[in-house]
Amino acid sequence: MRGMVPMFARAGIFTFSRTFPRLMIAGLAVAGLMASGCLQVAPQPPVPPTTMNSWGPMGGFSMSSGAPCTGKATLSDGTASVSDACFTGADNIVMCTDTTAANPVRCTPAYGSLSISGGVGDTVSYARIR
Repeated sequence: MRGMVPMFARAGIFTFSRTFPRLMIAGLAVAGLMASGCLQVAPQPPVPPTTMNSWGPMGGFSMSSGAPCTGKATLSDGTASVSDACFTGADNIVMCTDTTAANPVRCTPAYGSLSISGGVGDTVSYARIR
């Protein structure tokens, strides 16, 4: 039995190479960074509002793709008008929904305003998509 320990030592069964402690320290360092939150991915910033103008032989257009404006309007006599600078023209895409009843609603965007028509006393939600 006395000769067994030197035989295991010569075979390299119970010995560690020099790279094992280095790998262990590196692994503990990475685990510490992850635990402290240093390796978190930051969220993406929002897309900035942009305006695009174009001109061609058949005419031109201007389109703004800024943040959508939303809101609610109550139709007192069946019509309402909303004034907001986010409406940049008749080419805006606006979504309108009657939240009071299943009545038809008509929304017409213009430069600086939105005209809404529908049932008397209805509440209409609107959102400028683009």
